[in-house]
Amino acid sequence: MSATGHPRLRRALAAVAWTLLSIVAVAGVWVAVGLPSAKRAAAQVYPEPAAVRPADVGLAAQRAPGFRPERPTVAILLAGGGTNIADTLAPYEVFARSGIVNVFLVAEEPGPITLGGGLTVLPQRTFAEIEEMTGGAPEVIVVAQMHGDRDSEMRWVADTLDKNPDTLVMSVCVGAADIADVGILGGRRATTHWLKLVGLRREPGDTDWVDGVRFVEDGPTITAAGVLSGIDAAMRVVERLGGGDQLPRISREIHWRGYGSGAGVDIDPAALGPGDLPFALSAAFRWDRPRNGVLLTPGVGEIELASAFRPYTELSWLATLTAVSPDGGPVTSRHGVTVIPASDVAGAGGIDRLLVPGAEAARTGVAAAVVGDGPEPTYLHRSDRFAFDPVLDDIAVHYDRATASWVAKSLQYPVDVPAAGRDGVAPWPWAQTAIAATLAAAAIGLVQLVRISVRVLRDRRRSS
Repeated sequence: MSATGHPRLRRALAAVAWTLLSIVAVAGVWVAVGLPSAKRAAAQVYPEPAAVRPADVGLAAQRAPGFRPERPTVAILLAGGGTNIADTLAPYEVFARSGIVNVFLVAEEPGPITLGGGLTVLPQRTFAEIEEMTGGAPEVIVVAQMHGDRDSEMRWVADTLDKNPDTLVMSVCVGAADIADVGILGGRRATTHWLKLVGLRREPGDTDWVDGVRFVEDGPTITAAGVLSGIDAAMRVVERLGGGDQLPRISREIHWRGYGSGAGVDIDPAALGPGDLPFALSAAFRWDRPRNGVLLTPGVGEIELASAFRPYTELSWLATLTAVSPDGGPVTSRHGVTVIPASDVAGAGGIDRLLVPGAEAARTGVAAAVVGDGPEPTYLHRSDRFAFDPVLDDIAVHYDRATASWVAKSLQYPVDVPAAGRDGVAPWPWAQTAIAATLAAAAIGLVQLVRISVRVLRDRRRSS
């Protein structure tokens, strides 16, 4: 190597080293600042359940639909540590509307349970009660995405199958991982949320994980893909139980465009891409999350409830939600789910927005009598559309189109959201991008300052 080669090589290696150090510094700053923010946001999805008076615990069974022994029974599993609200309530409403099954939210104990976003519900039956009512085992068990320790819940599922191997097990979203863990999917085809599929395919086991479909039916199991795919899977269960003639009516009533009778619905396989960056930006750098109230009113639909909580919280982290009711007392949904608010509107303190789910609430303008000096109510369901559609519109308008598109993708719900530039819809979460860019620039600037300082010190030593 020539005499001039050594200095050039040293300069090239130094440039590479400083570049790598800059990258490490940027990543380090993003992690140091963004990770605590992301952890706080994740913790807000499943907060502690709202306080429940002892007298309220019995309400769930009283207000639940009655048990008709001639009908098959569907038990939708609730975990003590929390359960995904859309995975749970969307199939519940489909089953309740079918008119051919008994459907109950079931848990090990009768106490309050938090669904995603912060909605507290009371189980309608305990495991023991379901066993007594059905003479041993329900005909269908639905396993949604559950949080926290769910060993006892999955033991109950396994024990139920030991008693009645013909029990149909339906999973929604990453609930498929739980039923796989107890051996239910051994040697079967199955699907789950597209974000979970990558990891599951790398794990040992003989389950054939597939994508590109809303649900997979394999013998006594039906596994749904992400979140709203549970609607299609529930419709297939209804059809399998003899209620196929009810599906057109159910679809019309909830404005669902999905399930085609008789076969799984093909969808485009999903994967993370550059357009999904709002997922990370919102988790790490959305520091101004508003505190929104969600007004619970009697007769609100279960899918309407889910649409008011899931899109703003899990995998989007757009707001902190507080459930309120006109008088602060329990509210019963359209098909008998008892929900417990944190307080009335005034007791919630300063809230930035008041979201009001439910077409009936919008029609009657119920919030006008309870808002007091609070913010003007936002009625989410003024039009005859699927309940999640206007919520995605709301996210596009109040946040940005890219975030709304990500939320739809995380729900595994193929729908167009309002175009950027129309009606003031921003195309991208620019504020969060600016925060990330500023932190990156600061980290790179610090590295450059160190580099210059090192050079100055080196030059001084050489000249002395």
